Amino acid sequence: MRHLSPFHDIVAVEAWDAWFRWRDGSQLRDLAINDTWQRVARALSPAEPDGMHARFEQQLLDACLGWRLLLDERLLVTAGTDSPDWPADGLAASLNAAVFVQAPFTVQAAFRHEAFEHTAELAVRALDDAAQMAPNGTRRAGAHLRIGIIGLADALAELRLPYDSAPGRAAARDIARSLARGCLRGSVRLAGERGAAFALPDVPALNYKLRELSPELEAEAERHGLRHQRLTDITSQRRLALLANNVTDAIDPLLAQGYAHTISGADATRSVCSPGYAIALAQRLHARQALRTLTGELDALSSEAQIELRAAMQMWIDNPILYPLATPATAETVKAAAALGVV
Repeated sequence: MRHLSPFHDIVAVEAWDAWFRWRDGSQLRDLAINDTWQRVARALSPAEPDGMHARFEQQLLDACLGWRLLLDERLLVTAGTDSPDWPADGLAASLNAAVFVQAPFTVQAAFRHEAFEHTAELAVRALDDAAQMAPNGTRRAGAHLRIGIIGLADALAELRLPYDSAPGRAAARDIARSLARGCLRGSVRLAGERGAAFALPDVPALNYKLRELSPELEAEAERHGLRHQRLTDITSQRRLALLANNVTDAIDPLLAQGYAHTISGADATRSVCSPGYAIALAQRLHARQALRTLTGELDALSSEAQIELRAAMQMWIDNPILYPLATPATAETVKAAAALGVV
C-alpha cells in the first residue's frame, strides 16, 4: 500500500531532515517523519496510568501526524533515542492554528475552537508527562510549561480576515481565549489525577481567567487546585513553524520571513523557496480572489499591526508577548514573490 507523505512543503522536509531526524552515526533511525512522532509518543506514554499507555500514545501520535501539535524541540530531537536529554521545567509546545480552519478561503470558513481546546489540553498532559520522564529531573507537580501558537496569520488568511483589522484581532483574541481554556482544563484535571501544586486562591491571575472562561471549570479548580501556575506563552518557535509545513512563526504576519529559507544542519546547508502554508494552500485550492486580496494586505502591513494583535491576545496569555517584532513583508518582497508565482 502506498502511503501519502504528511509533508506539504519542501521546507518542512529539509527542516525535519536537518534538525529533528534521528541519526545514529551514519545510520538513519527515523526513516520517515512518522517514525519521529512515534518514538516521541512512545517515550512519553509510560508516564500515563496503567492501562492508558496505548490510548495516550495514539492520541499524541494523531495530533502530531495532523500537524496540530508540535512539542518542544528537545523532545523531538532526543525522546526515544539512546541519549534522551530534556529538562523537567520550562518545556514548550506549540499549537498550529493553521490546521484548525474548516472550509478555508470560503464563506463557510470557521475556526474549530473545540478541537483547538482539546489539543491544548493534550499539550499540557504531554508536557507534564515529559516533566515526569525527564532524564535528570525530579518528579514533581508545578513544572513551568510554555504552550503557545504558530500559524496564526495563516489561520486568519484562511478565515479571510485581514491581519490588520478589527475582525482579525477579534479572531486572534478568541483563539488565545481557547488556548487558555484548554490549558487550564488540562492543568485542573491533572491536579485531580496527579496532585495539585497550587490552590486556586494562590494564583489570582488564573482565578480571574477561570471565572471569565467557565464557572464549571472554576468550581473544579476550587475542588482540585491547579497543577501548573504558568501555562500559556507565545514566543518565537521558528524551527517548529518551518517543520509544520512552513506556517508563520508564532503570531507573525505572512511572509515576515520572506519566501527564501536557509536551513543549516550538521552536514549541509540547504536553500529552499516556499510561499508558506496559507499561500500554498490558496494556490492548491485555486482561491484566486484570496491571493489577490492577500497581495494588497501584505504590501500595506506595518509593525503597528503586530503590536495591536499582541495587545488583543495578551489578556489570555500568562507571560508577556515580548519576542521581537518581525519585519513585515515589504513592497519589494511581495513584488518579488509575485514574480515567482508566490502571490
